Amino acid sequence: MEAERQEFQTQAIVDREGKIIGESASIPVGPIEKFEYGVPPDTLSAVIGGGYTSNWSPDFLQKKLGNVNGKCSRFYFDRKIAVDVGDPAHSLTRLKRKLLFRGGFGYLCLPTNFPDDKDKLHKLYDAAIKEYYAYEALHQRPAVLQEAIIIDSKGVPRRTMVTAIDVKVGVGVVGSVEQQAAEIQKAMKAKPSRNEILILKKRARLHRALRRCAESSQPFRNPFIGHGKRLYAVEYAK
Repeated sequence: MEAERQEFQTQAIVDREGKIIGESASIPVGPIEKFEYGVPPDTLSAVIGGGYTSNWSPDFLQKKLGNVNGKCSRFYFDRKIAVDVGDPAHSLTRLKRKLLFRGGFGYLCLPTNFPDDKDKLHKLYDAAIKEYYAYEALHQRPAVLQEAIIIDSKGVPRRTMVTAIDVKVGVGVVGSVEQQAAEIQKAMKAKPSRNEILILKKRARLHRALRRCAESSQPFRNPFIGHGKRLYAVEYAK
């Protein structure tokens, strides 16, 4: 079984005055519909490319749609696109597409009984990719950054942010090792900011205190100098 669909139904719970006070649990309605696209490399995988995981249910879909509706039949992680089988015009499908787009993922919903034809699947896949990038053009996604530790020319460790390497929807990669190397080189040549200098001074004071305690065989003490504020900048586990 490569993909399946099960319809669920809930009923409103009313009180004696006829007011809706809740809804019943989801009850399966009708048989489970199964859609076979073979096993890898099947036609769909040949069109999209890359590996996939079945019954993918990310947290952001589960929180909004629940455990049942917040599940996708496939997720092609090399292409960052989710695949379902159902009615592309259904309100639930449109909401799922919106949530996936907002999270930076593509979405392809194959209509029920869609033919297992490579050319037709390819056109549908290309349309899904174009639809995602049309959304991204209107809702610019922020750059994804990651922290890196660098050692400047004076041997001082510093932190900087570089562009993270990530998979693009459809095909391609955001960022590169060469781009990160250039950003790190630029950061190493830049002068430390006032905040960085302040952090380095606090760290130097702490290291001097630790060194004095070690030399005198005394335990390290970090007294309070104000409400919730200690003498030395030490991050204590909560």
